[in-house]
Amino acid sequence: MFRLRILAVLITLLALIMAPSVAAAPFNPLGSACQGKAQSGDICQQNTTQQGSTTNPALDKIHTAADIIAIVAGIAAVIIIIYSGFVFATAGGAPGGQRAGDNPARAKQARATLTNALVGLVVITLAWTIVTFVSDKVIK
Repeated sequence: MFRLRILAVLITLLALIMAPSVAAAPFNPLGSACQGKAQSGDICQQNTTQQGSTTNPALDKIHTAADIIAIVAGIAAVIIIIYSGFVFATAGGAPGGQRAGDNPARAKQARATLTNALVGLVVITLAWTIVTFVSDKVIK
């Protein structure tokens, strides 16, 4: 049953990736209202500017937000990786505390912190990739 669900999800994702993007004519609600003398109005000029634009301002904001969040979270993950490496290097880590100053619990904690930071880095990368893919391929 579980394999069937995974197969269904994979087929759905493959169908979304392979589906051709449909080119639809842009909807212009002010098209007939901005004829003749009305073309010189502020609203009609703004409408003309927006209709000529090929980018969606909402998608631009989503991309910018995703980029900023990914960069900040990535920098934080790298700092945590460096910190856990420092803690691991200074903990000693010999089993049973055979040398003076060894702290196996601290080495174990540093190892867990390093693993969590690497998992977080992978999650950040996947989240950014999914947001970018959905906004580029599915929404556009």
